Amino acid sequence: MTGTIVGFRTPLYEQGIGVPGCHAHFVTDDRSAGGHVLDFKLKSGHAALCLGTDLRLQLPLTDAFRDANLSPDDLEWQLQKTESHAK
Repeated sequence: MTGTIVGFRTPLYEQGIGVPGCHAHFVTDDRSAGGHVLDFKLKSGHAALCLGTDLRLQLPLTDAFRDANLSPDDLEWQLQKTESHAK
């Protein structure tokens, strides 16, 4: 499978906006599949570094977003489950 892995490092103070720490996402070359990367073996590749220092957050002005439960009681558990190998 070939594609692109993009890694992010989010500072702890951005918790709640993003997931603090390091994590990576993947998308296939044909853009048909992708998602969180928990582990991988790299056969070959190229690396580049982009030091992003700006945070721009634009929230939707929709009823669905306004009414969404963005602070569920199990939010920390959901993040841990998503960001780890734990099932």
